[in-house]
Amino acid sequence: MSAVNRVAANDSYRRAARKKRRPIGDWSLLLIVPYLVAVFIFHLGPALVALIFSFSKFTFGRPELFAAGLENFVKVFSDPVFFRSYSNVIQFSILATAVGFVGSLGIALLLALTRDQFGSVARSLLFLPGAINPTVVGLIFIFMLDPAVSPFGFLFRAVGWNATTDFVSASNAVVIMTALRFFMSSGAWIAIFYSALEGVSQELIDSAKIDGCSPWQLAWLVRRPMIMGFVWFMIIQLVAYNLQIFAEPYVISTALGGASFIDRYWSPNMLGSFYTLQRGDLGMSAVVSLSQTVISITASIFVVTRTGAFVTSTD
Repeated sequence: MSAVNRVAANDSYRRAARKKRRPIGDWSLLLIVPYLVAVFIFHLGPALVALIFSFSKFTFGRPELFAAGLENFVKVFSDPVFFRSYSNVIQFSILATAVGFVGSLGIALLLALTRDQFGSVARSLLFLPGAINPTVVGLIFIFMLDPAVSPFGFLFRAVGWNATTDFVSASNAVVIMTALRFFMSSGAWIAIFYSALEGVSQELIDSAKIDGCSPWQLAWLVRRPMIMGFVWFMIIQLVAYNLQIFAEPYVISTALGGASFIDRYWSPNMLGSFYTLQRGDLGMSAVVSLSQTVISITASIFVVTRTGAFVTSTD
């Protein structure tokens, strides 16, 4: 067969193959339909309702759609507790995101270096906290730091802690919330990072070993850059997740009662809950929700467009 005939035959084969693959590609689009439906019902739908409610007036819980104009926005943005709640949650989000990123990635890198029985046990133990509900974490925290019921109560009393509020105060609230959030969420992220690290090409790892990479160099210089897309995805998730903190401060505030250092406006979600349950004003609550949505979307767009970690093709 001449070269021209071989080229023509190859072109004919490729065209036939594309025709055969096309129906599969078209049907594959159906796989994302359940996801799109879920996004609309549980994300876009509520966001649209919140947007409508933010321009509505509520009387005894009954909405007058688009009757408020910008009144709800003015009332929320002129309320000093709105900015105070964001001050608390931004401090918490910065610290919790940094700790979650460094801690989860660092532990995953350490686990990727272990191949013995100890490593298997450590992986199982570190993954477990991700299965614990945040409300339960808050209750366990109160129990463990209450000198009256904690198994470590005798140690607390020995150093002069006779009540939970002797240790838990407004000055270290952000640090305490960060510790709780890291304990609760780190297990899932460690598992994700560990799986991503294990998915790095074995040929690449073998080549690095031949070039003389130590285990630490292999983990930090070879494995870590290969999973930066997962890392930035984690940061997007953590920013949105940390801005919405509610369960931990609410449980601690309720458990400590009048002695609590956490008021009912400590986070934007708690403030939104106050507007809804105490004032019956879903319009002001919707404005708080929209402010969180705008911040989360802005942070996501910045990370996606500025880091280059999500580029899938090049010219």
